[in-house]
Amino acid sequence: MNMTRFESMGVYLPEREVTTKELVESMETQPMFDIEKLTGIKTRRWRGEDEDCHSLALSAIKTCLNNSKYKIEDIDIIICTSITRFKDGLTFVLEPCLSSYLKKSLGMRKDALNFDITNACAGMFTGVHVLDQMIKSGAVKTGLIVSGECITPITETALKEINNPIDEQFASLTVGDSGAAVIMDLSPSEDEGIDLLEISTLSQFSDYCYGMPSDQNPGVAMYTKAMEIHATVIQRLPQSLGRFSEKNNVTGLDFDHVIPHQTSERAIRSALDLCGETLGNVPHTCVVLDRFGNTSSTSHFVALDDQLKQGVIQPGQRILMLILASGIVLGVASVKLGNLQGVH
Repeated sequence: MNMTRFESMGVYLPEREVTTKELVESMETQPMFDIEKLTGIKTRRWRGEDEDCHSLALSAIKTCLNNSKYKIEDIDIIICTSITRFKDGLTFVLEPCLSSYLKKSLGMRKDALNFDITNACAGMFTGVHVLDQMIKSGAVKTGLIVSGECITPITETALKEINNPIDEQFASLTVGDSGAAVIMDLSPSEDEGIDLLEISTLSQFSDYCYGMPSDQNPGVAMYTKAMEIHATVIQRLPQSLGRFSEKNNVTGLDFDHVIPHQTSERAIRSALDLCGETLGNVPHTCVVLDRFGNTSSTSHFVALDDQLKQGVIQPGQRILMLILASGIVLGVASVKLGNLQGVH
C-alpha cells in the first residue's frame, strides 16, 4: 500500500514574545520552584489583539498553500484539530464548527468535506491518522490538517487565580500561541511519507487534566495534575516504544531526529533516557520550547518548521515523532521528509 506524505507545511507564530520572567513577576503568589529552570521555557509567542484561533489557522494555511503545488480548489477535505476554538476575539465556537468557518474563508469547493477533531495535544496527529486512512482508502486525494491554538487565555486565567505555591494551574503558564497546517496526499516515492503511525489512549487517566470555563472569573482555565501525568507517562512510555520497536523492527538509530511533544525540557530528557533502554538512542532530539513554549496540538509542526529553517533537519531525513497528550495519549509516527518549505 502506498504511503501518504506531508506534501507541504505552514506555521504561523504571533510577533509578540512574553518571557517566563514577566509572567512570574506579575503573579501575586510566587511559585515554590523556578518555572523557567524547571521547564526550560524562556519565552513564548502571544496573540495580538486582533488574533484568535480562526486567524492563526488561516495564516498557517496561507503559508502552507504558498509552499504547495496545490491550489485551495484542489483540496478535498479540511480537518481542524484545535483544542481552543476562538473566533471574533474570545468567543468560543462549537456549531458551526471552526472548520466550517475556515472552509468558507478560504473559498473551498462546496463539495469539499470538513469536520473538527479534538484530542488534546495529540489533535493534529489524530487528524493526520484519520486523513491517512481516508487517502489510502480512496475517499479523498488531498486534505488539509490545521490547528490554530489561541491558548494563552488559560495563562491569563492562571495569573489571576493561582493562590498557592502548588496550584493545578501552573502548567497553564507554559503555553504559547501558534498556527500550523499540513497538506497531505499520496506519496510519489518510497523515500517520502509516513511509514509508521500508532496512537493509543489510556482513558483511565483522563481526569489528570481538564480544560473548562473558570468557576472564579470569566474565561477558560486548565487544571493539570502535572506530577501524576509525568509519572504515568514515564511508567508506560518505555514499554510502548519497546513494543513499537519490536513490532516494526526499528531502533533509534533508524532515525535522524526525534521530535517529542514540547512540554518541559527536563521531562523530555528524562523520558527519552528511559526510552533509550528499549528503543535505543535517537541521534538528535529537537527541543524548541525555550523560545515557543508548549504550543499544544501544533508543537511537533512548530518544532519541525523551526528545525528545517535552522538547517538542523534536512529534507530526506527520517523523523521519529513522539506523540504525548493528556487523556493520556501515547503515540509514535515515523516520517520520511520531502521538501515541505518550497513549491514542488
